[in-house]
Amino acid sequence: MSATSPSSLATRTKPPGESLVLVVDDLPRNIQVVGNLLREAGYQVAAATSGATALRAMQQRPADLVVLDVMMPEMDGYEVCRRLRADPATAEVPVVFLTAAADTDMLVRGFAEGAVDYVTKPFKSAELLARVRNHLELKHSRELLVQNAERLRQLDDEKNEFLGILAHDLKNPLSGIVGFADLLIEEPEMPADQRTEHITLIRTSAQRMMQMVRNLLDANAIERGQLPMEPAAHDLAEIAVQVANAFYSRAVQKQQSMHFERPEGPVSAIVDRNLATQVLENLVSNAVKYSPAGRNIWIRLRREPGAAHFEIQDEGPGLSESDQRKLFNNFARIHQPGGVPTEDSTGLGLAIVKRVVQAMRGRIGLLSEPGRGSLFWVKFPASPASGGQAG
Repeated sequence: MSATSPSSLATRTKPPGESLVLVVDDLPRNIQVVGNLLREAGYQVAAATSGATALRAMQQRPADLVVLDVMMPEMDGYEVCRRLRADPATAEVPVVFLTAAADTDMLVRGFAEGAVDYVTKPFKSAELLARVRNHLELKHSRELLVQNAERLRQLDDEKNEFLGILAHDLKNPLSGIVGFADLLIEEPEMPADQRTEHITLIRTSAQRMMQMVRNLLDANAIERGQLPMEPAAHDLAEIAVQVANAFYSRAVQKQQSMHFERPEGPVSAIVDRNLATQVLENLVSNAVKYSPAGRNIWIRLRREPGAAHFEIQDEGPGLSESDQRKLFNNFARIHQPGGVPTEDSTGLGLAIVKRVVQAMRGRIGLLSEPGRGSLFWVKFPASPASGGQAG
């Protein structure tokens, strides 16, 4: 489950250099004076000499704030402000009126049309800049609140999904443990071989539960940036051989043929050995698990400029484009043809794999088509000893 950490939420407002201010005035001289002032303060500036031009400019690229003259021919500032407020794309953009009139009724009308502030002409530079800065900060703060509210909603959805998945996935192994334990208690004279079988099933169920807990703890550690890691130069080929050997007997049981292709000599990469082993184990395990009996599995290694490349290809059911898009997400529940989920645990396996790879400055990807199998690839930074660059 994603942790609600400070890094999960937006905390940065736009600096002046990323903020665009649209200056609207029918007198080019006024635009020049205001525009130069804003540029010197570090803002990006766009200009419009009429209300219609201003509205077109806002449709093409909405500004972060509008400094708007009130008294303009054809379409005055009130009408421009009203139309900006009526358009959902610009409704939240603050409008500061720049006017020579300080009449109370006119100012009240301006606020009624949606302006957030006004500055009277002739204006003081410090006052105009202060009002622009304050309203931009308020706007960006509101945007951050909206973003964070959406992120918190997503986190709440993930939490609810996590609780539902956890309850469902723990129920089966727990039921098995309780059921087999009851049999052992109720039948003390049970034959030794049958007793051993029940104990083995209890152990298997407990191991499944333990793996679920490990996945959740790993996901939490990654989210918090607390994943223990000691990157160093290791031979990825040696790790891959070790992993392939570990799953060879399982492939033989399914009458699968495992093919291993590698170059001569080491394929050196900068990785944490334990984490790299876990990544390869997950990918090889999935290939064996989801490939039908009697099919082929290819494990390949090669050196690339600056990278050590590992890939595994299977002849399984493959994945649709929609499934591929969510495959590396937390709690992804991918379904094979026939409605059978491809994950019997928390759905965190490949999400963790991707984040572990990224933590080691690597990349991971997938090529797949329904009915034509899948090819997962991982690139780790090459160590200088292998002739590449670690960066």
